[in-house]
Amino acid sequence: MVSSRVAILTLAPIFLFSAASCLFAEAIQSADKNKEALAYNVSGSDKYGKGDFDGAITDYDQAVILNPHLAKAYYNRGLAKYDKGQLKEAVADYDQAIQINPRYEDAYVNRGLAKDNLSDLDGAIADDNEALKLDSKDPYAYNNRGWAHYRKGDLDAAIQDYNQAILLNSQLAQPYNDRGVAEKEKGETAKAIADYTQALVLDPDDSQAYYNRALVHNELGNTNGALADYDQALRIDPKYTDAYINRGEVKADTEDWSGAVADFTQALALNPKNAGVYNARGLASYHKGDANAAFNDYNQAIAIDPKSSDAYCNRGNIEKDLSNLDAALSDYNLALQIDSQSTNGYNNRGIIKQLRKDYAGALADYTQALQYDSKNAEAYSNLSSLSEAQGDWDGAILNANKALLLAKNFAQALNNRGVALYHKHDLAGALADYDRALQIDPNDDHAYNNRGLAEQAKGDLEGAVMDYDLAIQINPQCSQAQHNRAWAKWSQGNVFGALADLF
Repeated sequence: MVSSRVAILTLAPIFLFSAASCLFAEAIQSADKNKEALAYNVSGSDKYGKGDFDGAITDYDQAVILNPHLAKAYYNRGLAKYDKGQLKEAVADYDQAIQINPRYEDAYVNRGLAKDNLSDLDGAIADDNEALKLDSKDPYAYNNRGWAHYRKGDLDAAIQDYNQAILLNSQLAQPYNDRGVAEKEKGETAKAIADYTQALVLDPDDSQAYYNRALVHNELGNTNGALADYDQALRIDPKYTDAYINRGEVKADTEDWSGAVADFTQALALNPKNAGVYNARGLASYHKGDANAAFNDYNQAIAIDPKSSDAYCNRGNIEKDLSNLDAALSDYNLALQIDSQSTNGYNNRGIIKQLRKDYAGALADYTQALQYDSKNAEAYSNLSSLSEAQGDWDGAILNANKALLLAKNFAQALNNRGVALYHKHDLAGALADYDRALQIDPNDDHAYNNRGLAEQAKGDLEGAVMDYDLAIQINPQCSQAQHNRAWAKWSQGNVFGALADLF
C-alpha cells in the first residue's frame, strides 16, 4: 500500500510539468505562425506595390490561413481584389477586417469605394459616415462621399463634401477634379474649368482632369482648347478609350474626317465591341467619301448591337445614295421599329417616299419628325423640298425660312430657297442663296448646277459653264449638269462642246 501511494505521488508533478510544457509550446508555435503571417502580409504588400495583384493575393491568403485574426491582411487582400475588379470579393475582405477591428477606418473608406463601384450608393455613404465618425478630418472619406452624392444626383451635397475635402487638404488634386464634374453638371462651366486647372497644377499627369476640361471646352465651343486637352490626356494615358472617342467626335464636328477616322480606329483597337464607335467611324468615312468603309462599319455596328437605330439610318443613307431605294426604305423602317421617335428615321424615310412620288407619305413622315422635335431644321428643309417637287414655290420658301431660322448656315435649306426664288424669277435672290450655300458647303454639286442655271438665265453663259464644270468635277455622274452645260455651250456657239456633253 505504501509503495502504491509513493508511485501516485511521484506521477503528479510529472503530469503538471507536461501540461505547462504543452501550453508553452503552443504559445511558441502561435507566435511563429503570427510572425510567418506578418511576413506573408509584408511580402504581399511588396508584390501589390509592383502591380503583381495575383501574387499579392496568394501571399495574403497564406497570411490569413496562418492568422485568421490578422485584419490588415484581409484589408490588403481587399485592396488587391478591388484593383483586379473583383469588387464583391473585395467587400467581403473589408467586411472581415471590420469584423475583427470595428474601428478600422481605412477599411470603411475603401469598402465604401467598392460599394460605390457596385452602385450601392447608400451603402457607400453609410461607410463614409462611419469612417468620418472615427476620423472627422479624413479628406478621402469626404471626397468619396461627395462622389456617391454626385452619382445620386445630389450635386449640392457633393460639392459640400468636396469643399470639406479641399479645406482639410488643399494639395489633393482629386477633390478639385470631382468638384469640377459636379459644377459642370450644374452649368457652372467657369468654376469647373478653374477646378480642373487647379487639379492639373497639383497633378500635371492627371489624364482625367485633362479629359474633363476638354469636355467643358468643347461644350463652350472652344475646339482648339478641347483638342489640346484630349491630346494631353492621351499623351499621359495612350489607352484612354473615351479620350480617343471624344477627340474623334470633335474632329468630326470640324470636318477633319481623316482625323476622326484615325481616332475612332484607335478606340476600336482598345474596345472592338463598341457599336457606337463603329457607327461614328462609318459616318466619318462616309463624309470622307469612302462609302464602302462606311457600309462595312454600319454592318459591324448592327452585328454588335442589332438595336442600333442610328446604324440602320446611316446604312440606309448609303443605300439611298446608290439608288437602292428598297434597301434604304427597309433600313429606315427597321430604325423606326427600334426607335419610334427617331427624327432621322422619319426624315430619311420621307425622302425615299418623295423620290417615289409618294408625296402624301413623305409629308406624313416629315410632319411626324416635327411632332417629336418641333425645332428640327432638317424636317423643315425637307418640307421645302417637297413643296418644290409639287411646284409650290411659296410653300418651299416658307419652309426654307423656318429651317434657316433654326439653323442659319443650313446649306440645303439655302439651296432649296434658291430653287424656289429662281422659279419665281428672283434671280438675284436665288444667286445670293446659292452663293451662301456654297460658302458653307463648297462640295455641293447640286448648288453649283443650280447656280449655273440662274447665271444662264441672266445671260452669264461663261459663269454658268464654270459652275457646271465644278458640279461635274465634284460628281462626274451629275447628268443634269452635263445636260445644262451642253445647252450653255450651244448658246455660246460651241456646237462641238455641246454635242460632246449630250452624247
